[in-house]
Amino acid sequence: MSSEAESDAPEHEERKPKDGSKASEDVAAPVLADGEPVVAPPVTDDGTALGSSGSESASQADVAPRQVPSLQEVAEQTEASLIGEAMAESCIQPDSAEHRAVETGLRAFCAFVLRSGGDGHWAEQPAVDLLISEVTEKLTLQIDQILHHPIFQELESAWRGLKFVVDRVDFRENVFVEMLNVSKRDLFEDFQDSPEIPKSGLYRLAYSTEYGQFGGKPYGLLVANYDFTPSSQDMTLLGDCAAVSTMAHAPFIAAAGPAFFGLDTFHKLPQLKDLHSLFEMPQYTKWQAFRDGDDSRYVGLCMPRFLLRLPYGPRTVRVRAFEYEEAVVGHHERYLWGSAALAFATRVADSFARFRWCPNIVGPSSGGTVEDLPLHEYDALGHIQTKIPTEIMLTERREFEISEEGFIALTYRRDTDNACFYTANSTQKPKTFGRSKDGLAAELNHRLGTQLPYLFITCRLAHYLKVLQREQIGTWKERQDLERELQKWIMQYVADQEVVSGAVRARRPLRQAKITVSEVSGSAGWYKVDLQVRPHFKYMGAVFQLGLVGRLDKE
Repeated sequence: MSSEAESDAPEHEERKPKDGSKASEDVAAPVLADGEPVVAPPVTDDGTALGSSGSESASQADVAPRQVPSLQEVAEQTEASLIGEAMAESCIQPDSAEHRAVETGLRAFCAFVLRSGGDGHWAEQPAVDLLISEVTEKLTLQIDQILHHPIFQELESAWRGLKFVVDRVDFRENVFVEMLNVSKRDLFEDFQDSPEIPKSGLYRLAYSTEYGQFGGKPYGLLVANYDFTPSSQDMTLLGDCAAVSTMAHAPFIAAAGPAFFGLDTFHKLPQLKDLHSLFEMPQYTKWQAFRDGDDSRYVGLCMPRFLLRLPYGPRTVRVRAFEYEEAVVGHHERYLWGSAALAFATRVADSFARFRWCPNIVGPSSGGTVEDLPLHEYDALGHIQTKIPTEIMLTERREFEISEEGFIALTYRRDTDNACFYTANSTQKPKTFGRSKDGLAAELNHRLGTQLPYLFITCRLAHYLKVLQREQIGTWKERQDLERELQKWIMQYVADQEVVSGAVRARRPLRQAKITVSEVSGSAGWYKVDLQVRPHFKYMGAVFQLGLVGRLDKE
């Protein structure tokens, strides 16, 4: 028994490790730091690290253990490495704006992945949808800031306004549209720098290069995408433009902004009780002086503005790049508005295309309707609301008051998508000539002469007279010869009959016409030409005459 015990003891001792061996196993065992294995260096039987002295081991024991990178640090390093590799593989020029934008986008995407916790759920559909929603929301806010900035709105309105005109002009009917890129300030400075009107750039463009040029094509209308106010500077510019228009026999059409009525928005216009009293105030002294001048009959100021496009959105104008809905509801100025002068220009072009004259520009059934305007319908408090295509809805009474003060109003027709010009008065103030029969007739003729539909008739005849005179230079020796030839020419457009058919009226639109040529005292090289015409149609049952006075070269 004892011998077996003695023989068993050594075997048990061999299986039992020594203290030194146990220490060695404990030190050499792997240690996990942040989930990563760290292997300790091998040691000798006395616990000293292999290749180190005892003192060195003691000093190393005092040193802090090696810092292992965290998962966040590893992720950031990996992110930088992946972004660097992706940008290196791209064909984008380094240090360019596109390079910086793409790099920023990649970093934002990586940041989103890190925020998801790195558990792999970021790649699931709900997380991706959330990311897309966040990006869409930020893009929407940024696009709103851009689209609704006043400078960008002015630029977009100018280009879309030009497109509005071009889209509604029939170029097959001998109608031309030319664009002049000049700001209101630049035009004012050009007139100020010119010693006289004939030296200005607008005169050279509208008169010298076309109306005053052999073979030129006279302009029938000058449209300015400007808003005018009653300020002294604006009245000076308007007077200069009116002078050029008078010389070129091409009416000048622009817009009157809300500041013309002392308002910051046209929404307050219906609250004004008496427009006539408003324009008798001292700040309108320059405006009233301009209206009393002869050149003011060639100027028309339109108002209010109209919608150029629908706001962007899934149910209006869809954006293909992402789900964008423009925030405009409840914000009037965020809509894109256009000058009413552009809408008026389309009516003039349409009348010329159909009749070769431009009197058919007023009235809902006589050429004054602007059709197919944008209507924004949106949901508000459970009800469908509609944003009308004009800034305000004018009553019949208010439209009449506006026209009497020298403006052209664009009136919205309720429950439709169109608006109409019911009148087209120039800015000239009608004059009175007494209560006698002749005085009333003269007053009627003068009043109609201030209205643009009838002014377009005389302007068109003036263009023909100028072309005819230029082509016959040298053939007329005396004043009587010129007068006789001009009278013979205009009689081909006259049908002196009480009742005429539509076909005859289209070929001969005049009932009576007379041209008088006289000498100009002090100007040996000029003749004075007085044109008096009577159209077939009547005004409120009364016949009338239209007059125009101009000058022609003798040779």
